[in-house]
Amino acid sequence: MSKKWLKWGGIAFVAWYILKRPDGAASVVQGTLNGLGGAADSLSTFMTSAIP
Repeated sequence: MSKKWLKWGGIAFVAWYILKRPDGAASVVQGTLNGLGGAADSLSTFMTSAIP
């Protein structure tokens, strides 16, 4: 039962954050996507050099 409350609390917090600070939320999303893109580039570079 506590996992259910934690999940809904997290969803409510994200919704509140987006409504109160849309610029901040956009920055978080952009930073996350940039980080994932960098990780994908690094993995691609590694795989290219590891496989002759």
